[in-house]
Amino acid sequence: MTADTSSTSTSLPQPFDTSLGSNFTSPGCPTFFNDFLANSTFQSCVPLSLLLQTSSGFFQDTASVVRTTQVLDASCNVNVAACASLMDYYATEITKDDNCGPDYHMNNPTVVEAYEGLVAYQPVYQAGCLKAPSGSYCFANAITNASSPTDSYPYYLPLGVALPGGSRPTCNSCLKMTMNALWGYTSNSTQPISQTYSDAASQVNINCGPTFINGTNAVSRSGASVASGPSGLSTAVALLAILAVLFT
Repeated sequence: MTADTSSTSTSLPQPFDTSLGSNFTSPGCPTFFNDFLANSTFQSCVPLSLLLQTSSGFFQDTASVVRTTQVLDASCNVNVAACASLMDYYATEITKDDNCGPDYHMNNPTVVEAYEGLVAYQPVYQAGCLKAPSGSYCFANAITNASSPTDSYPYYLPLGVALPGGSRPTCNSCLKMTMNALWGYTSNSTQPISQTYSDAASQVNINCGPTFINGTNAVSRSGASVASGPSGLSTAVALLAILAVLFT
């Protein structure tokens, strides 16, 4: 696959828009990051799965429902099959020894976030592009709801971020649709959602009713294990810290 590195609009947030730093074992890893981030085809996909954890510009945008909606319009109105194919390609490439393989296997946080964001492109796309009966994006409503910040937490599940204990996302049609969309990917063990869904679903059903959503993963099929980034309590704390910035 040949990378298209021609320039694109800078009006939309981009993943890893702060310094990547120098904490890499493989000398080819920074080059790999710079190359795929500069690929205009990649940029045109506006991958929400990568923006969620790695874009400071996107975090700023989510303070405004209007700006969040503009980003989602760009992210959702793409050739999803082509974008998914590109993300899968980069997810494979990032684990190669000539690129970021050594860092991936050492659970370098930057590399793991990139890998999981690439792998989770489709489930995050499906969940993030859902619309409420009013016609607004469910994600935009959730991420800008300062009175119930836990509403946005389910969107981080596909990235391997556990739902913090005691979280009570609002029991509405958006939560049901979002969790149902994510459930469809839980049968694939290569997806981080396969590790985070069931515990989150249990919490949701305690709050919303025992049959509100599917409480367990779909039937599993074999697949390679995903790299694990910071897990359990640490990921929950990280998520809380990220979202606290948005509402202070």
